[in-house]
Amino acid sequence: MDLFDRLRAWSLRRQRLDRSAPDPLSALRDVVGVYSAHPSGPLALHARTRGLTAAAFADLETRRQAIRIVAMRGSAFLVPADTADLLLAASWRSLSPSYLAARGLDAPTYARLRPRILSAILEPLTPTQLRSALGVARDDQLAYFAMRAMAREGLVIRIGTGQMRTDDLRWVATEAWLGRPFDDFDPDEALGWLAGAYLDAFGPARVADLAWWVGVPRGRAAMALETVSTVDLGEGLLLPAALADAWAATEPMDPDAMAVIGKWDPYPMGYAPDGRRRFLAEAHLGLAYSTRETRVGATSGDAFPLILRGGRAVATWTHRLTGDRMDVEVRPFPDTSDPHALVEGARPAFDAIGELLEARVNVVGG
Repeated sequence: MDLFDRLRAWSLRRQRLDRSAPDPLSALRDVVGVYSAHPSGPLALHARTRGLTAAAFADLETRRQAIRIVAMRGSAFLVPADTADLLLAASWRSLSPSYLAARGLDAPTYARLRPRILSAILEPLTPTQLRSALGVARDDQLAYFAMRAMAREGLVIRIGTGQMRTDDLRWVATEAWLGRPFDDFDPDEALGWLAGAYLDAFGPARVADLAWWVGVPRGRAAMALETVSTVDLGEGLLLPAALADAWAATEPMDPDAMAVIGKWDPYPMGYAPDGRRRFLAEAHLGLAYSTRETRVGATSGDAFPLILRGGRAVATWTHRLTGDRMDVEVRPFPDTSDPHALVEGARPAFDAIGELLEARVNVVGG
């Protein structure tokens, strides 16, 4: 195998996209975290775990095994509860005056609202319920924006209600939900830990990939990786030294193996834009990710839902849920061989997604 064939085979299995994770919490650990928006989060774990149910996914939060925090790149992630402290510290972003001002807040107003909000959300509340508890108008946005800022500080967390299709969130004080505040880890030490966790999940990868994924300058990413025992596989690709023997023994992929992943899946979101060749042809970047033309203001792009065949991205897909029906449209890339066979090969995966989302599936395209 050449380097990229080996990367393709290794990464798909390391990401558990062969659905080899024994349970959803293991799958979550294996990718560090998943975007918390629904249905992206449930679909990411479904792609890695056979037999995932809505109840099993909901249990992650109700049993306090997983929580939602603001982490990499300032985005909301569902992460294992016992690594949340480190993830929060590693991806820490201070609340600048400009951040507060953009949300109609200033430092004194935010300082005044914080203790009032913490006292009000000892149990999970919706934003509307919070406004009622604080005695403010229904259209008053300051409390909501203050609560979002508090989530960035780790003072509050979001809690889902078990809905698979869309987000239905409540907010609760971290200490009330977990029984403790988040530990105050040193950001540089936490980033060193995260660099090792990233390479375990996404390696072999480059400094540029880690910097992009976490949202830190390359210099900080390079310093963090220096704390990890690695081997350099060429082209700047680093792998934890403990995995070197397993890497050397990588088996080729079945060229017909199928994987269906949702929007913002950890795998395509895990590498810098110039580091995605292991699973995607350069000519298809604009088809697999949003661009300035398809999403105003997009820079590096959000990953669309993808179909992988033999570890290569060969199509995107979209879905529409109406009642108990899910209509799926598959859009093969222009040079994809036998698009009809591709659609047929993906049908079992879509049927399983439909079962998770409690919908009958109709697939078109190809």
